Amino acid sequence: MYAMAQPAVKDEPRHHNVFENDYVRVLDVWLAPGDTTQYHIHATPSVFIMLTSTVTGSQPAGGEPIRSASVAGSTWYDSLATQRIHRVWNEDTAWFHPMDIELVAGKARSNEPVLKDAALELLFDEPLVRGYKLTLPVKGNVQLPASKTGYLLVSLGQAEVSLQSNAVIERRFMKAGHYCWAEAGKQLTIHNSNTIAAFRLLQLK
Repeated sequence: MYAMAQPAVKDEPRHHNVFENDYVRVLDVWLAPGDTTQYHIHATPSVFIMLTSTVTGSQPAGGEPIRSASVAGSTWYDSLATQRIHRVWNEDTAWFHPMDIELVAGKARSNEPVLKDAALELLFDEPLVRGYKLTLPVKGNVQLPASKTGYLLVSLGQAEVSLQSNAVIERRFMKAGHYCWAEAGKQLTIHNSNTIAAFRLLQLK
């Protein structure tokens, strides 16, 4: 009965659904100092990316409050095999900014090879997704082969990049939380123009 009264995380007002397709639902979360989310339900396998270093608190339904501190750049997968109902608040003096990327495909649709490049570091390899740390030096680039599913690129900070998908080139000025979806069947080349750029790359299965 308690769970039925709570919204799914995608419907919680501070979790903004900024992109959704057959593979991912990208929830961009902004929580002001002193603000608290509603109790909400996480029940879909997800990748979490912290974009700020913030002191926060959380409370599971019927449980005790827990104080913690996020670290900008920390990234992890959670199967959420057991659904989680909780609320979260910001105890810090600056905004709390994480991303919750729900993996909505339900089952894997392909199993592409692990990406191999000096700029990439494999962080996790899970049933629906692989997660990579991507670091590009000034004038550095990486080429991602065409995939049967697609890629999600999330910037951890400021970056000035050129994104080439097949013959189409797009220049982007990215900030923390800005993202790019690379469509299935299209090769993607990422070229970094200025300062060292840090990203998280999700290779969907």
